[in-house]
Amino acid sequence: MTVTEADAGIYDVAIVGYGPAGVTAANLAGQLGLRTVVVERDADVFPRQRAISIDAESLRIIRNLGLYESATATMHCGTTIQFTGLDGNPFLSVLPIPTEHCAETQANFFHQPWLEAVLREGVQRWSSVDIKCGWEFREMDQSDDMVTIRVSNVDTDKQATLRARYLLACDGGSSVVRKQLGVAFAGDSYSEQWMDVQAKVKRPLNRSPHFQFICLPERPGVRCPCPGGYYRWEWRINKDEDAEELLKPERVWQILAEDGVTADDVEIARMWNYTFHVRKCQQWRVGRVMMVGDAAHVMPPFAGQGCSGAFRDAANLMWKIEAVVRGRADDTLLDTYQAERAPHHDAMAASAVRIGRIVMPPNRFIARIRDVVLRLAQRVPGVETALSEAILRPAPLTQGFLALPSKPKKANTVGHLIKAVTVATPGVHLVPIDEALGIGWAILGLNATADELPEEFVEAWKRFEPRYLTVRPGTSVVLDGEIGDPSGQLWQWMTRGKARFVIVRPDRYVYAAVATTLDLPNPAPEPAVASQPRR
Repeated sequence: MTVTEADAGIYDVAIVGYGPAGVTAANLAGQLGLRTVVVERDADVFPRQRAISIDAESLRIIRNLGLYESATATMHCGTTIQFTGLDGNPFLSVLPIPTEHCAETQANFFHQPWLEAVLREGVQRWSSVDIKCGWEFREMDQSDDMVTIRVSNVDTDKQATLRARYLLACDGGSSVVRKQLGVAFAGDSYSEQWMDVQAKVKRPLNRSPHFQFICLPERPGVRCPCPGGYYRWEWRINKDEDAEELLKPERVWQILAEDGVTADDVEIARMWNYTFHVRKCQQWRVGRVMMVGDAAHVMPPFAGQGCSGAFRDAANLMWKIEAVVRGRADDTLLDTYQAERAPHHDAMAASAVRIGRIVMPPNRFIARIRDVVLRLAQRVPGVETALSEAILRPAPLTQGFLALPSKPKKANTVGHLIKAVTVATPGVHLVPIDEALGIGWAILGLNATADELPEEFVEAWKRFEPRYLTVRPGTSVVLDGEIGDPSGQLWQWMTRGKARFVIVRPDRYVYAAVATTLDLPNPAPEPAVASQPRR
Protein backbone atom coordinates (compact mmCIF):
# COMPACT_ATOMS: atom_id res chain seq x y z
CA MET A 1 0.00 0.00 0.00
CA THR A 2 1.47 3.35 -1.04
CA VAL A 3 1.86 5.82 1.80
CA THR A 4 1.10 9.36 0.69
CA GLU A 5 2.70 12.45 2.23
CA ALA A 6 -0.65 13.34 3.80
CA ASP A 7 -0.98 10.10 5.76
CA ALA A 8 2.71 9.33 6.36
CA GLY A 9 2.36 10.30 10.04
CA ILE A 10 -0.77 8.24 10.61
CA TYR A 11 -0.48 4.72 11.99
CA ASP A 12 -2.86 2.01 10.86
CA VAL A 13 -3.27 0.86 14.48
CA ALA A 14 -2.47 2.28 17.89
CA ILE A 15 -2.41 -0.18 20.80
CA VAL A 16 -2.76 1.01 24.38
CA GLY A 17 -1.41 -1.65 26.75
CA TYR A 18 1.34 -4.21 26.19
CA GLY A 19 0.16 -7.17 28.25
CA PRO A 20 -1.02 -10.45 26.70
CA ALA A 21 -3.71 -8.79 24.54
CA GLY A 22 -1.54 -5.90 23.38
CA VAL A 23 1.59 -7.91 22.62
CA THR A 24 -0.41 -10.52 20.67
CA ALA A 25 -2.16 -7.81 18.67
CA ALA A 26 1.22 -6.14 17.99
CA ASN A 27 2.69 -9.40 16.68
CA LEU A 28 -0.30 -10.00 14.42
CA ALA A 29 -0.20 -6.40 13.18
CA GLY A 30 3.49 -6.74 12.36
CA GLN A 31 2.93 -10.04 10.59
CA LEU A 32 0.26 -8.35 8.45
CA GLY A 33 2.47 -5.35 7.72
CA LEU A 34 0.27 -2.82 9.51
CA ARG A 35 1.96 0.39 10.65
CA THR A 36 1.45 0.17 14.40
CA VAL A 37 2.38 2.01 17.57
CA VAL A 38 2.18 0.50 21.06
CA VAL A 39 1.84 2.69 24.16
CA GLU A 40 2.67 1.09 27.52
CA ARG A 41 3.20 2.82 30.86
CA ASP A 42 5.64 0.28 32.31
CA ALA A 43 9.14 0.24 30.88
CA ASP A 44 9.57 -3.53 31.30
CA VAL A 45 7.50 -6.71 31.51
CA PHE A 46 5.49 -6.84 34.73
CA PRO A 47 7.75 -9.04 36.92
CA ARG A 48 5.08 -11.01 38.76
CA GLN A 49 2.99 -13.92 37.60
CA ARG A 50 -0.74 -13.28 37.30
CA ALA A 51 -2.36 -15.52 34.68
CA ILE A 52 -1.00 -19.06 34.63
CA SER A 53 -2.60 -21.05 31.79
CA ILE A 54 -3.66 -20.88 28.16
CA ASP A 55 -5.56 -23.32 25.98
CA ALA A 56 -4.92 -25.15 22.72
CA GLU A 57 -6.18 -22.40 20.43
CA SER A 58 -3.87 -19.88 22.09
CA LEU A 59 -0.90 -22.16 21.43
CA ARG A 60 -2.07 -22.47 17.83
CA ILE A 61 -2.04 -18.68 17.52
CA ILE A 62 1.45 -18.55 19.03
CA ARG A 63 2.60 -21.23 16.59
CA ASN A 64 1.24 -19.24 13.65
CA LEU A 65 3.23 -16.24 14.89
CA GLY A 66 6.39 -18.34 14.62
CA LEU A 67 7.01 -18.25 18.37
CA TYR A 68 5.88 -21.71 19.44
CA GLU A 69 9.25 -23.27 20.24
CA SER A 70 10.51 -20.34 22.31
CA ALA A 71 7.15 -19.83 24.06
CA THR A 72 6.67 -23.47 25.05
CA ALA A 73 10.32 -24.07 26.01
CA THR A 74 9.49 -23.19 29.64
CA MET A 75 5.80 -24.20 29.75
CA HIS A 76 4.17 -27.19 31.41
CA CYS A 77 2.09 -28.38 28.45
CA GLY A 78 -0.56 -31.08 28.62
CA THR A 79 -1.21 -30.91 32.35
CA THR A 80 -3.89 -33.09 33.94
CA ILE A 81 -6.47 -31.17 36.00
CA GLN A 82 -7.81 -32.96 39.08
CA PHE A 83 -10.79 -32.16 41.28
CA THR A 84 -10.20 -33.48 44.80
CA GLY A 85 -13.10 -34.29 47.12
CA LEU A 86 -13.87 -34.55 50.80
CA ASP A 87 -11.37 -37.38 51.31
CA GLY A 88 -8.56 -35.49 49.56
CA ASN A 89 -8.57 -37.85 46.58
CA PRO A 90 -9.62 -36.97 43.00
CA PHE A 91 -13.26 -37.52 42.05
CA LEU A 92 -12.77 -36.14 38.52
CA SER A 93 -9.75 -35.80 36.25
CA VAL A 94 -9.58 -33.72 33.07
CA LEU A 95 -7.07 -35.54 30.91
CA PRO A 96 -4.55 -33.88 28.57
CA ILE A 97 -6.38 -34.82 25.38
CA PRO A 98 -5.77 -32.91 22.11
CA THR A 99 -8.93 -31.21 20.91
CA GLU A 100 -10.81 -31.94 17.69
CA HIS A 101 -9.57 -28.79 16.00
CA CYS A 102 -6.18 -28.18 17.66
CA ALA A 103 -3.16 -30.44 17.95
CA GLU A 104 -2.42 -29.14 21.44
CA THR A 105 -3.99 -29.95 24.80
CA GLN A 106 -6.29 -27.58 26.67
CA ALA A 107 -4.31 -27.00 29.89
CA ASN A 108 -0.88 -25.43 29.38
CA PHE A 109 0.78 -23.60 32.27
CA PHE A 110 3.27 -20.77 31.88
CA HIS A 111 5.21 -18.18 33.85
CA GLN A 112 3.66 -14.95 32.63
CA PRO A 113 6.78 -12.73 32.68
CA TRP A 114 8.64 -15.30 30.57
CA LEU A 115 5.79 -15.71 28.06
CA GLU A 116 5.34 -11.96 27.68
CA ALA A 117 9.10 -11.55 27.18
CA VAL A 118 9.04 -14.08 24.33
CA LEU A 119 6.08 -12.36 22.71
CA ARG A 120 7.71 -8.93 23.05
CA GLU A 121 10.89 -10.28 21.51
CA GLY A 122 8.75 -11.51 18.63
CA VAL A 123 7.47 -8.00 17.99
CA GLN A 124 11.06 -6.84 17.40
CA ARG A 125 10.95 -8.74 14.08
CA TRP A 126 8.52 -6.25 12.60
CA SER A 127 9.89 -2.91 11.44
CA SER A 128 6.35 -1.62 10.96
CA VAL A 129 5.69 -1.70 14.75
CA ASP A 130 6.92 1.14 16.99
CA ILE A 131 7.05 0.51 20.75
CA LYS A 132 6.69 3.35 23.23
CA CYS A 133 7.24 1.74 26.65
CA GLY A 134 7.44 4.24 29.49
CA TRP A 135 4.67 6.32 27.91
CA GLU A 136 1.23 6.71 29.43
CA PHE A 137 -2.08 7.17 27.61
CA ARG A 138 -3.77 10.42 28.67
CA GLU A 139 -6.77 11.09 26.45
CA MET A 140 -8.18 10.56 23.01
CA ASP A 141 -10.69 11.86 20.53
CA GLN A 142 -11.79 10.48 17.21
CA SER A 143 -13.10 11.78 13.91
CA ASP A 144 -14.64 10.02 10.95
CA ASP A 145 -11.24 8.94 9.63
CA MET A 146 -8.81 8.69 12.55
CA VAL A 147 -8.18 8.55 16.30
CA THR A 148 -5.92 11.09 17.98
CA ILE A 149 -4.34 10.09 21.28
CA ARG A 150 -2.22 12.10 23.65
CA VAL A 151 0.50 10.40 25.65
CA SER A 152 3.16 11.47 28.12
CA ASN A 153 6.51 10.07 29.18
CA VAL A 154 6.27 8.81 32.78
CA ASP A 155 9.83 9.92 33.60
CA THR A 156 10.10 13.30 31.87
CA ASP A 157 6.41 14.23 31.47
CA LYS A 158 7.18 14.96 27.83
CA GLN A 159 3.95 15.12 25.80
CA ALA A 160 3.28 13.57 22.38
CA THR A 161 0.33 13.27 20.02
CA LEU A 162 -0.23 10.13 17.94
CA ARG A 163 -2.70 9.55 15.14
CA ALA A 164 -4.02 6.21 13.96
CA ARG A 165 -6.85 4.84 11.87
CA TYR A 166 -7.87 2.49 14.67
CA LEU A 167 -7.18 2.22 18.39
CA LEU A 168 -7.13 -1.01 20.42
CA ALA A 169 -7.75 -0.67 24.16
CA CYS A 170 -5.66 -3.51 25.60
CA ASP A 171 -5.24 -1.81 28.97
CA GLY A 172 -6.89 -4.39 31.22
CA GLY A 173 -10.00 -4.72 33.34
CA SER A 174 -9.65 -1.16 34.65
CA SER A 175 -9.23 0.19 31.12
CA VAL A 176 -8.74 3.96 31.05
CA VAL A 177 -9.70 4.04 27.37
CA ARG A 178 -12.99 2.24 28.04
CA LYS A 179 -13.79 4.60 30.91
CA GLN A 180 -13.09 7.67 28.79
CA LEU A 181 -15.51 6.35 26.19
CA GLY A 182 -18.14 5.86 28.88
CA VAL A 183 -18.74 2.23 27.89
CA ALA A 184 -20.60 0.22 30.52
CA PHE A 185 -18.74 -2.80 31.94
CA ALA A 186 -21.76 -4.76 33.05
CA GLY A 187 -22.00 -8.01 34.94
CA ASP A 188 -21.65 -9.57 38.38
CA SER A 189 -19.01 -10.05 41.03
CA TYR A 190 -18.71 -13.02 43.35
CA SER A 191 -19.38 -12.15 46.96
CA GLU A 192 -16.27 -14.01 48.16
CA GLN A 193 -12.72 -12.83 47.97
CA TRP A 194 -9.88 -15.22 47.23
CA MET A 195 -6.24 -15.14 48.33
CA ASP A 196 -3.26 -16.17 46.25
CA VAL A 197 0.17 -17.28 47.45
CA GLN A 198 3.02 -17.73 44.99
CA ALA A 199 6.14 -19.43 46.30
CA LYS A 200 9.56 -20.47 45.06
CA VAL A 201 10.20 -24.15 45.77
CA LYS A 202 13.38 -24.90 47.75
CA ARG A 203 13.18 -28.68 47.54
CA PRO A 204 10.86 -31.27 45.94
CA LEU A 205 7.42 -31.22 47.59
CA ASN A 206 6.77 -34.90 46.85
CA ARG A 207 3.12 -34.45 45.98
CA SER A 208 0.88 -34.80 42.92
CA PRO A 209 2.38 -33.14 39.82
CA HIS A 210 -1.11 -32.30 38.58
CA PHE A 211 -3.05 -29.07 38.85
CA GLN A 212 -5.63 -29.63 41.59
CA PHE A 213 -8.88 -27.96 42.54
CA ILE A 214 -9.46 -28.45 46.28
CA CYS A 215 -13.23 -28.83 46.28
CA LEU A 216 -14.10 -28.40 49.95
CA PRO A 217 -17.14 -26.39 51.06
CA GLU A 218 -15.33 -24.93 54.09
CA ARG A 219 -12.31 -23.66 52.10
CA PRO A 220 -12.11 -24.41 48.38
CA GLY A 221 -8.79 -23.73 46.74
CA VAL A 222 -6.16 -24.53 44.14
CA ARG A 223 -2.77 -26.25 44.11
CA CYS A 224 -0.66 -25.53 41.05
CA PRO A 225 2.91 -26.65 40.28
CA CYS A 226 4.14 -23.77 38.09
CA PRO A 227 7.02 -23.43 35.62
CA GLY A 228 10.31 -22.02 36.81
CA GLY A 229 10.29 -23.80 40.15
CA TYR A 230 7.25 -21.91 41.46
CA TYR A 231 4.20 -23.30 43.22
CA ARG A 232 0.92 -21.49 43.64
CA TRP A 233 -1.89 -21.90 46.16
CA GLU A 234 -5.25 -20.13 46.08
CA TRP A 235 -7.98 -20.26 48.72
CA ARG A 236 -11.35 -18.67 49.19
CA ILE A 237 -11.56 -16.09 51.96
CA ASN A 238 -14.76 -16.91 53.82
CA LYS A 239 -17.32 -14.26 54.68
CA ASP A 240 -16.44 -14.24 58.37
CA GLU A 241 -12.71 -13.73 57.65
CA ASP A 242 -10.69 -10.57 57.17
CA ALA A 243 -8.45 -10.51 54.06
CA GLU A 244 -5.73 -8.43 55.69
CA GLU A 245 -5.53 -10.75 58.66
CA LEU A 246 -5.49 -13.84 56.47
CA LEU A 247 -2.63 -12.46 54.35
CA LYS A 248 -0.35 -11.82 57.32
CA PRO A 249 2.74 -14.04 56.97
CA GLU A 250 2.14 -15.97 60.17
CA ARG A 251 -1.42 -16.82 59.10
CA VAL A 252 -0.33 -17.80 55.60
CA TRP A 253 2.32 -20.13 57.01
CA GLN A 254 -0.35 -21.65 59.26
CA ILE A 255 -2.56 -22.43 56.25
CA LEU A 256 0.40 -23.80 54.30
CA ALA A 257 1.29 -26.01 57.26
CA GLU A 258 -2.21 -27.49 57.06
CA ASP A 259 -1.27 -28.47 53.49
CA GLY A 260 2.00 -30.03 54.69
CA VAL A 261 4.29 -27.19 53.59
CA THR A 262 6.83 -25.33 55.74
CA ALA A 263 9.48 -22.63 55.32
CA ASP A 264 11.99 -25.43 54.70
CA ASP A 265 10.04 -26.31 51.54
CA VAL A 266 9.25 -22.95 49.94
CA GLU A 267 10.03 -19.25 49.99
CA ILE A 268 6.97 -17.00 49.59
CA ALA A 269 7.41 -14.68 46.61
CA ARG A 270 4.05 -12.89 46.53
CA MET A 271 0.69 -12.79 48.32
CA TRP A 272 -2.47 -10.94 47.28
CA ASN A 273 -6.25 -11.10 47.35
CA TYR A 274 -8.84 -10.57 44.62
CA THR A 275 -12.52 -10.96 43.73
CA PHE A 276 -13.93 -12.92 40.77
CA HIS A 277 -15.95 -10.99 38.19
CA VAL A 278 -18.16 -11.96 35.25
CA ARG A 279 -18.33 -8.77 33.21
CA LYS A 280 -18.17 -7.58 29.63
CA CYS A 281 -18.55 -4.40 27.63
CA GLN A 282 -21.92 -3.58 26.20
CA GLN A 283 -20.02 -2.22 23.20
CA TRP A 284 -16.72 -3.76 22.15
CA ARG A 285 -16.42 -1.22 19.36
CA VAL A 286 -17.03 2.51 19.60
CA GLY A 287 -16.31 4.12 16.24
CA ARG A 288 -12.63 3.50 15.56
CA VAL A 289 -11.86 2.14 19.02
CA MET A 290 -12.06 -1.55 19.96
CA MET A 291 -11.76 -3.07 23.44
CA VAL A 292 -9.60 -6.22 23.56
CA GLY A 293 -8.88 -8.79 26.28
CA ASP A 294 -9.71 -7.84 29.86
CA ALA A 295 -10.71 -4.35 28.69
CA ALA A 296 -13.63 -6.05 26.93
CA HIS A 297 -14.45 -8.93 29.28
CA VAL A 298 -13.42 -10.71 32.49
CA MET A 299 -14.50 -14.04 33.97
CA PRO A 300 -13.64 -16.32 36.91
CA PRO A 301 -10.34 -18.18 36.45
CA PHE A 302 -11.76 -21.70 36.80
CA ALA A 303 -11.68 -22.43 33.03
CA GLY A 304 -8.29 -20.79 32.45
CA GLN A 305 -9.73 -18.56 29.74
CA GLY A 306 -8.52 -15.09 30.77
CA CYS A 307 -5.38 -14.98 28.62
CA SER A 308 -6.90 -17.32 26.06
CA GLY A 309 -9.74 -14.88 25.47
CA ALA A 310 -7.22 -12.11 24.85
CA PHE A 311 -5.40 -14.23 22.25
CA ARG A 312 -8.70 -15.04 20.54
CA ASP A 313 -9.78 -11.40 20.51
CA ALA A 314 -6.57 -10.27 18.83
CA ALA A 315 -6.63 -13.10 16.27
CA ASN A 316 -10.27 -12.39 15.43
CA LEU A 317 -9.78 -8.64 15.05
CA MET A 318 -6.42 -7.98 13.41
CA TRP A 319 -7.10 -9.59 10.03
CA LYS A 320 -10.35 -7.65 9.84
CA ILE A 321 -8.58 -4.35 10.50
CA GLU A 322 -6.03 -5.26 7.81
CA ALA A 323 -8.84 -6.01 5.34
CA VAL A 324 -10.46 -2.64 6.01
CA VAL A 325 -7.18 -0.68 5.90
CA ARG A 326 -6.24 -2.34 2.59
CA GLY A 327 -9.66 -1.57 1.12
CA ARG A 328 -10.73 -5.20 0.87
CA ALA A 329 -13.79 -4.75 3.07
CA ASP A 330 -16.12 -2.08 4.34
CA ASP A 331 -15.46 -1.13 7.96
CA THR A 332 -18.73 -2.75 9.00
CA LEU A 333 -16.65 -5.94 8.94
CA LEU A 334 -15.30 -4.74 12.30
CA ASP A 335 -18.78 -5.01 13.80
CA THR A 336 -18.45 -8.80 13.50
CA TYR A 337 -15.72 -8.70 16.15
CA GLN A 338 -18.24 -8.42 18.99
CA ALA A 339 -20.86 -10.46 17.13
CA GLU A 340 -18.44 -13.39 16.94
CA ARG A 341 -16.45 -13.07 20.13
CA ALA A 342 -19.14 -12.11 22.67
CA PRO A 343 -21.14 -15.39 22.38
CA HIS A 344 -17.90 -17.35 22.62
CA HIS A 345 -16.90 -15.39 25.72
CA ASP A 346 -20.34 -16.00 27.23
CA ALA A 347 -20.00 -19.74 26.62
CA MET A 348 -16.55 -19.83 28.21
CA ALA A 349 -17.73 -17.70 31.15
CA ALA A 350 -20.66 -20.07 31.68
CA SER A 351 -18.21 -22.99 31.65
CA ALA A 352 -16.06 -21.22 34.25
CA VAL A 353 -19.12 -20.67 36.45
CA ARG A 354 -20.10 -24.36 36.13
CA ILE A 355 -16.61 -25.45 37.11
CA GLY A 356 -16.80 -23.01 40.02
CA ARG A 357 -19.95 -24.77 41.26
CA ILE A 358 -18.05 -28.07 41.26
CA VAL A 359 -15.16 -26.48 43.15
CA MET A 360 -17.30 -24.57 45.65
CA PRO A 361 -20.15 -26.81 46.88
CA PRO A 362 -22.50 -25.11 49.36
CA ASN A 363 -22.20 -27.86 52.00
CA ARG A 364 -20.67 -31.26 52.70
CA PHE A 365 -23.88 -33.15 51.85
CA ILE A 366 -23.86 -31.80 48.28
CA ALA A 367 -20.10 -32.35 48.09
CA ARG A 368 -20.49 -36.01 49.13
CA ILE A 369 -23.13 -36.63 46.45
CA ARG A 370 -20.87 -34.92 43.87
CA ASP A 371 -17.90 -37.10 44.81
CA VAL A 372 -19.86 -40.35 44.62
CA VAL A 373 -21.70 -39.59 41.35
CA LEU A 374 -18.66 -38.41 39.42
CA ARG A 375 -16.47 -41.25 40.66
CA LEU A 376 -19.08 -43.80 39.58
CA ALA A 377 -19.55 -42.08 36.23
CA GLN A 378 -15.86 -42.30 35.41
CA ARG A 379 -15.92 -46.08 35.82
CA VAL A 380 -18.02 -46.30 32.67
CA PRO A 381 -15.71 -46.77 29.65
CA GLY A 382 -15.32 -43.57 27.66
CA VAL A 383 -16.94 -41.27 30.22
CA GLU A 384 -13.68 -39.87 31.61
CA THR A 385 -12.54 -38.95 28.10
CA ALA A 386 -15.95 -37.46 27.25
CA LEU A 387 -15.96 -35.36 30.42
CA SER A 388 -12.40 -34.20 29.73
CA GLU A 389 -13.40 -33.07 26.25
CA ALA A 390 -16.64 -31.44 27.38
CA ILE A 391 -15.43 -29.40 30.35
CA LEU A 392 -13.01 -27.18 28.45
CA ARG A 393 -14.23 -27.59 24.86
CA PRO A 394 -14.14 -24.20 23.06
CA ALA A 395 -17.39 -23.01 21.55
CA PRO A 396 -17.56 -22.46 17.76
CA LEU A 397 -18.53 -19.17 16.14
CA THR A 398 -22.26 -19.08 15.54
CA GLN A 399 -22.72 -15.73 13.77
CA GLY A 400 -20.76 -12.99 12.07
CA PHE A 401 -18.69 -13.09 8.88
CA LEU A 402 -19.52 -16.70 8.02
CA ALA A 403 -21.45 -18.44 5.26
CA LEU A 404 -23.60 -20.44 7.63
CA PRO A 405 -25.77 -23.10 5.96
CA SER A 406 -29.51 -22.43 5.91
CA LYS A 407 -30.07 -25.88 7.39
CA PRO A 408 -27.36 -26.61 9.96
CA LYS A 409 -25.86 -30.09 9.62
CA LYS A 410 -24.75 -32.24 12.51
CA ALA A 411 -21.21 -32.43 11.12
CA ASN A 412 -21.15 -28.83 9.91
CA THR A 413 -17.65 -27.33 10.08
CA VAL A 414 -18.51 -23.67 9.46
CA GLY A 415 -17.55 -21.55 12.47
CA HIS A 416 -15.04 -24.14 13.70
CA LEU A 417 -11.28 -24.00 13.36
CA ILE A 418 -10.00 -26.03 10.45
CA LYS A 419 -8.72 -29.33 11.78
CA ALA A 420 -5.06 -29.05 12.83
CA VAL A 421 -3.42 -31.78 10.75
CA THR A 422 0.02 -32.29 9.28
CA VAL A 423 0.12 -31.89 5.50
CA ALA A 424 2.76 -32.13 2.79
CA THR A 425 3.98 -29.30 0.58
CA PRO A 426 6.06 -29.62 -2.62
CA GLY A 427 9.42 -31.23 -1.95
CA VAL A 428 7.86 -33.67 0.55
CA HIS A 429 7.95 -31.16 3.38
CA LEU A 430 5.58 -32.11 6.21
CA VAL A 431 4.24 -29.05 8.03
CA PRO A 432 1.22 -28.02 10.13
CA ILE A 433 -1.68 -27.12 7.89
CA ASP A 434 -1.64 -23.48 9.04
CA GLU A 435 1.90 -23.11 7.70
CA ALA A 436 0.84 -24.60 4.37
CA LEU A 437 -2.12 -22.23 4.11
CA GLY A 438 0.07 -19.17 4.67
CA ILE A 439 -1.10 -15.81 5.96
CA GLY A 440 -4.52 -14.75 4.75
CA TRP A 441 -7.48 -16.52 3.19
CA ALA A 442 -7.28 -20.00 1.69
CA ILE A 443 -9.68 -22.03 -0.44
CA LEU A 444 -9.24 -25.80 -0.38
CA GLY A 445 -10.60 -28.22 -2.96
CA LEU A 446 -10.64 -31.97 -2.30
CA ASN A 447 -9.09 -33.38 -5.51
CA ALA A 448 -10.41 -30.24 -7.18
CA THR A 449 -8.18 -27.69 -8.90
CA ALA A 450 -8.61 -23.94 -9.14
CA ASP A 451 -9.67 -24.39 -12.79
CA GLU A 452 -12.96 -25.88 -11.58
CA LEU A 453 -13.94 -22.74 -9.66
CA PRO A 454 -16.59 -20.56 -11.34
CA GLU A 455 -15.18 -17.41 -12.90
CA GLU A 456 -17.59 -15.14 -11.04
CA PHE A 457 -16.59 -16.77 -7.74
CA VAL A 458 -12.90 -16.18 -8.40
CA GLU A 459 -13.61 -12.57 -9.36
CA ALA A 460 -15.70 -11.95 -6.22
CA TRP A 461 -12.95 -13.27 -3.94
CA LYS A 462 -10.08 -11.49 -5.74
CA ARG A 463 -10.09 -8.58 -3.28
CA PHE A 464 -9.22 -10.94 -0.39
CA GLU A 465 -6.32 -12.49 -2.36
CA PRO A 466 -7.02 -16.07 -1.25
CA ARG A 467 -4.64 -18.93 -1.88
CA TYR A 468 -6.16 -21.83 -3.85
CA LEU A 469 -4.91 -25.27 -2.84
CA THR A 470 -5.86 -28.74 -4.04
CA VAL A 471 -5.95 -31.40 -1.30
CA ARG A 472 -4.42 -34.70 -2.40
CA PRO A 473 -5.31 -37.45 0.12
CA GLY A 474 -3.04 -40.39 0.84
CA THR A 475 0.18 -38.90 -0.47
CA SER A 476 3.04 -36.60 0.49
CA VAL A 477 4.18 -36.06 -3.11
CA VAL A 478 2.46 -32.96 -4.47
CA LEU A 479 2.95 -30.18 -7.02
CA ASP A 480 2.75 -26.40 -6.64
CA GLY A 481 -0.78 -25.37 -5.68
CA GLU A 482 -1.37 -28.67 -3.87
CA ILE A 483 -1.07 -30.00 -0.34
CA GLY A 484 -0.76 -33.67 0.50
CA ASP A 485 -2.85 -35.37 3.17
CA PRO A 486 -0.75 -38.47 3.85
CA SER A 487 -2.66 -39.55 6.98
CA GLY A 488 -6.08 -38.95 5.42
CA GLN A 489 -7.21 -36.92 8.44
CA LEU A 490 -8.04 -33.85 6.37
CA TRP A 491 -9.91 -36.02 3.86
CA GLN A 492 -11.89 -37.63 6.68
CA TRP A 493 -12.70 -34.23 8.23
CA MET A 494 -13.91 -32.79 4.91
CA THR A 495 -15.91 -35.84 3.83
CA ARG A 496 -17.54 -36.18 7.23
CA GLY A 497 -18.80 -32.63 6.79
CA LYS A 498 -19.76 -33.41 3.15
CA ALA A 499 -17.45 -30.64 1.98
CA ARG A 500 -15.50 -30.78 -1.26
CA PHE A 501 -14.58 -27.10 -0.97
CA VAL A 502 -13.62 -25.28 2.24
CA ILE A 503 -12.99 -21.53 2.57
CA VAL A 504 -10.71 -20.73 5.52
CA ARG A 505 -10.41 -17.30 7.12
CA PRO A 506 -7.05 -15.80 8.15
CA ASP A 507 -7.79 -16.70 11.79
CA ARG A 508 -8.23 -20.34 10.64
CA TYR A 509 -11.98 -20.44 11.24
CA VAL A 510 -13.99 -22.01 8.44
CA TYR A 511 -15.99 -19.40 6.50
CA ALA A 512 -17.77 -21.91 4.26
CA ALA A 513 -17.82 -25.65 3.55
CA VAL A 514 -19.77 -26.85 0.50
CA ALA A 515 -20.20 -29.97 -1.56
CA THR A 516 -20.25 -28.54 -5.11
CA THR A 517 -19.08 -25.50 -7.04
CA LEU A 518 -22.73 -24.45 -7.34
CA ASP A 519 -22.82 -23.95 -3.56
CA LEU A 520 -19.70 -21.78 -3.35
CA PRO A 521 -20.61 -18.46 -1.67
CA ASN A 522 -19.31 -15.04 -2.63
CA PRO A 523 -18.13 -12.81 0.22
CA ALA A 524 -20.89 -10.55 1.40
CA PRO A 525 -20.34 -6.93 0.28
CA GLU A 526 -21.15 -6.02 3.88
CA PRO A 527 -21.38 -8.35 6.87
CA ALA A 528 -24.94 -9.27 7.69
CA VAL A 529 -24.98 -7.95 11.28
CA ALA A 530 -26.18 -4.66 12.71
CA SER A 531 -23.57 -1.94 13.01
CA GLN A 532 -22.45 -0.83 16.45
CA PRO A 533 -23.55 2.66 17.48
CA ARG A 534 -20.97 5.30 16.60
CA ARG A 535 -19.76 8.18 18.71
